Amino acid sequence: MAAYAAVIPVLAFLLLLLAVLERTWVRITGRGVLPWLRQRSGTPVSATGFDEFTAIFQGSKRGELDHRQERLMLAEDGGDGAPPNRVDLDQGIAFITKPGRAGRSGDVGGTRG
Repeated sequence: MAAYAAVIPVLAFLLLLLAVLERTWVRITGRGVLPWLRQRSGTPVSATGFDEFTAIFQGSKRGELDHRQERLMLAEDGGDGAPPNRVDLDQGIAFITKPGRAGRSGDVGGTRG
């Protein structure tokens, strides 16, 4: 029974050791440990480990992690879909952006309909 009681502190210590080693590796090499986490913007492995370790003891943390994963998968980018158009219903004018000319002067024209 005493062996089971020591498992949680040992896991916490190993997770802390992993975090220190990972941060040291990133500072020395400038790249992540795992091939798919080579960019600096990725989530560190140790952060994921701490989140999962916390989720074991806090039920609300599991819900938070699931919600965060869902938000990442359902994220909408501003560049997706049609280009932004402006319609003035009061005056009956539609301003349409010509494709490939966004950001240049004179690319917006008005049409009455």
